[in-house]
Formats: sequence, structure tokens, C-alpha cells
Amino acid sequence: VVSLKTKYQNVEIVEILPKFHSISHISYVKSLSNDESYESLNKELYRTDKQVFLDGDLQSSLYGEVPYHEAMVHPAMMTHPNPKRVAIIGGGEGATLREVLKHNTVEEVVMVDIDEEFINLCRAHIPEWSDCSDLIGSSGGSCFDDERARVYFQDAFKYFIDRFGDESERNGKPEKEELFDVIIMDACDPMNEFVENLFKNSVFIHSFYNAMTEDGVFVTQIGRSPKGDEGGIDLTGVFKSAAKDVGFESMHIYDEGHTLFYIPWSYLVALKNASMRNRWYRSPAEIEKELQQRILKTHSGKSALANFDGSTMFDYQIPSRVYESVYCRLPLGETLEECDRHYSGFGPNSNLGSFDLSN
Repeated sequence: VVSLKTKYQNVEIVEILPKFHSISHISYVKSLSNDESYESLNKELYRTDKQVFLDGDLQSSLYGEVPYHEAMVHPAMMTHPNPKRVAIIGGGEGATLREVLKHNTVEEVVMVDIDEEFINLCRAHIPEWSDCSDLIGSSGGSCFDDERARVYFQDAFKYFIDRFGDESERNGKPEKEELFDVIIMDACDPMNEFVENLFKNSVFIHSFYNAMTEDGVFVTQIGRSPKGDEGGIDLTGVFKSAAKDVGFESMHIYDEGHTLFYIPWSYLVALKNASMRNRWYRSPAEIEKELQQRILKTHSGKSALANFDGSTMFDYQIPSRVYESVYCRLPLGETLEECDRHYSGFGPNSNLGSFDLSN
């Protein structure tokens, strides 16, 4: 579709027949005709897939972007009781913005992405990613044109340090602006050392932390979920470093297996205030009720959410067994209370013999 080099990265957008659906070229060609064949009468089953590559790495695909972006956005948004002001770091395709704008509580979304040329390419060649035309209440056909969206083409590190850094870091720049309820990091390449370096960069992470309201929620994707036979991400180190140096009081890890990255993808949610844990651990019924009240309706009558619901959120509440193993894999002699096989995080433990099982 397009292949070029912007000021910051090599961009390739390709259109292919999806391998996972085993669509043959003959069937695809039939779907384009009007010969009343099965393929032509069910064109939606024979759509091509579009894929976005940055510097040779797959970033997003038409068939996988909705599960990916719904998993990125809605757990964090639903954990906050009333998210009005939201920041998106990166997210140039516009799909993260699309998901945030589905919440009727949102009054302003600030999106910060350094690569304006990439965003313009996405608007031109993959408009499906940023399509808000079906949302009742959205003021633009493209999510970028919604009156609640503010897009800044600059380095996110500089943006947050200039506005929310300590006084010495802001170098006399204007006072802090209004704080954010939710901050979504959709800019890092999880295959490099960005996540580790993010928490080591005290200047940026402090300005980032300062930018959040007291009930603020932060979420980032942290790459592929670890396999059982590898160390994966050092979550213990990340957790301890973030909690000590920044002050987040509660962190949660979850993964989504339908992003079409050929392996489950992981996300990290950090809560500035531990009291928000009560909202993270709500029942599926409670979450479903609030989704019905909060998510915008559509002109088509279809649900604005393709995959996310109360049951999906319930699945995200408990990390996978592999992550439990990674988290508890400490040097010899070190132990964590929650990794003890007798530990229960939901209340005092009792011996089975103490329960009366008689009628």
C-alpha cells in the first residue's frame, strides 16, 4: 500500500490475504464479483488484512487491532470512576484514541506523538483504525477530528517534563496544566529495553506521575507474554523500582491472546491510589452495568465494543500462571509473602478441618 521513511522511522503498510483464515486467492477474487456465488454474497468473510510495520516490526493488523486496543484502553478506563481527561502517548494509527472516545465521561483527550507524517499516512491508508463515524456523540467522521481530541506532534518526554516536571526541571516554563485521570502509553517497542529504561528515567517518570490525579490510572503494553521456559520480563524488579521511586500503590499485569501477534500480549496497569483496587476487582455484573451506562451508542445499532465486556475484565483481574511463576522467581534465599503456597490475598487462611461439612 505504502512504503516510505519519515523523519523518525521506516513505515510500511501492506494488504494481504489473512493466513489464519486460509482464504485462497480464487475465493478472494470471487468475493469481488457479483456472480451470486457464496463468496460474492458473503464479502465480509473474504476481507484482506492490512498490516502496519515500523522499522520492519509488525505494529498492528486489521484483524488484530480491535482486540489489542480494547484490551489496552478499557480496563484502565473502567477502573477510573469518572475519566474526564485522558492522555495518549503514541498511538499514531488513531485506534487508541477511537477506543477512549467511546466513553461518554471523556471531555478531552490529549494525544502526543512525535511523528506527524506517520499519523497522516495512517489517516490516508488505514482510516478504519481511526473511524468514529458510527459513534453517536462523536463530532467527527475521523476520531482525529472529534472536538474532544487534541493532538500534539512532539516528543512525549519533553511534553510531560515541560508541563509536569519539578520546578527545576521545567526551567521557568509555565505552571502545571490540568491533570489527567488516565494515561495510556502506546508508544514503546516492547522488544527492546524501553520498559526497564522508562522506570529508570526518574526525571520523566516523576513528571509523568505528577501529571495524574489522585485516582489516576496508567496503562502500557509491555510486549509478548513470557513462555513457561523463559524468564520473561522481570516484573518483580519493575514493580519494586516503580513503587519505590515513583509511588504507584498498586500494579496489575494481564494479557490478551487475540491480538494476532502470534503469542499473547501483555499489559501493565498502575494505580496511583490503592483504593482503586476495589474498582479493578469488581464483579462482571458490576462492570457490565457501568459499560451499558458509559459506552456511547452507535448509529448502526451495533455494540461499540467488539470484544470487551464484564467477563473479559474478570479474566484480566488474575495474572496468568506463567506470570505468577515469573514474578515469584527470585534469587535463592529471597521470598515474597504472596508467593508462599499457603498465602491467600483475599483474607485469613483456615485449615480445611476447621469447616463443618455436615448437613
